[in-house]
Amino acid sequence: MKKLTLPKNHFKGLKIYCNKCKRYNPKCSHYKDLLYRLVVHIPGTKNSTKIRTLTSKIYEDAVVESIDILKVFKSNGYNDFADDLENKEYTMIGAIVKYNQYLEGNYEYKHLIKKVSKGHIEESIRFVKKFLVSMKQNHNTKTMRVSDVKAKEVSLFYEAMEKHYSPRTFNKCMISLKSFFNFLIDIEKIEMKNPFSVYQSKSIQKKIIETISKEEFNKILDAIDAENSFVKLGGKGEVKNMYRDYLKFGYKLFLLTGGRREEVVDLKWSNIYYLGDTYFFMIENKKVDRNNNIKGEFYKYIPINSDLFDLLLDMGYEEKKTSGDFILCPNRNESLSTMMNVLSKSFTFYKNKAGIKKNISLKHLRKTYISWVNQVMGGDTRILTSHSSDSVLKEHYLDPTILNTIQKGMLNIKVFG
Repeated sequence: MKKLTLPKNHFKGLKIYCNKCKRYNPKCSHYKDLLYRLVVHIPGTKNSTKIRTLTSKIYEDAVVESIDILKVFKSNGYNDFADDLENKEYTMIGAIVKYNQYLEGNYEYKHLIKKVSKGHIEESIRFVKKFLVSMKQNHNTKTMRVSDVKAKEVSLFYEAMEKHYSPRTFNKCMISLKSFFNFLIDIEKIEMKNPFSVYQSKSIQKKIIETISKEEFNKILDAIDAENSFVKLGGKGEVKNMYRDYLKFGYKLFLLTGGRREEVVDLKWSNIYYLGDTYFFMIENKKVDRNNNIKGEFYKYIPINSDLFDLLLDMGYEEKKTSGDFILCPNRNESLSTMMNVLSKSFTFYKNKAGIKKNISLKHLRKTYISWVNQVMGGDTRILTSHSSDSVLKEHYLDPTILNTIQKGMLNIKVFG
């Protein structure tokens, strides 16, 4: 098979394309896979083109064929051949812009859009931009096409990132790049191979999950009453009071519900539901809602066991049970975000005051709750945590599986045994 060639001053827009390498004007020896293509810039646009694969294998015949195609293009205002290949020769910068639009839901083909969280979008684009910065060392990224990314560029980036990131973040970075190129190939239909399709991910050492013992928790509660609550900040020497009268009740709610900060601070008496002798909290699963860009669709269920019910009695259950007041600090003069920050920082402050050296923070109350729940609930634990994606069916009707799990939790869950 004879190799296709182009003379020095060849016909404008005529290119040689390799169907195997998926690139123009290749230097490969895949002679049987070479063909001529005509790439025509559409007047009045910046980068849009029309591309037609030619049947001719002889240069002179390809020129004649190209002239005929150009005549048809011009006579139809470049709107003919709707089934032709569109211009997908994106530069890296152009591809990132397109990908960001896709992730944010501003994509032309609505049926292809996936709902992802704002955090996922920011993280994905951040990793892709790091790859762009990496390539700037050896390429002009303003003109370099995404289809020109090869194993060498991936290798240099791989080496840099494994030095820069922990194994867990490194794996997330590489997955993000693989997803970026999958978008270009599967959604944008760019003819190329995914340069990130094969790589060695890093093994991740299983973390030791720290929990809080009963003795440690009680020491922290005692420190709230016994220790000096003022701390001198740096800089101008400002003195800050870490004490709030809702801290003890707040930490007990965290421990006995396993809720996240915003869930506990936002708990209301009206979130308590009753079905026969079954008492439970039903609250919006805000994290799952955010991840799916919807509101009020996903719920989580917290069984009210005897320990939690006793706490609610101490907090005014009999008087407040029919109200829509907040359970924690109903007459609050602080915003939800301020209360969350106070609870977090004060917990660490009093933990240190109590002489506890273990590296624990407020979030470990949730970890402690889930650890104890898992001992008695096993595989049903996910139904009672925010890892559940079960939707509420109707106002007071629950899936029997969920209801049975809540009943089991009421009877068996005891934090600290």
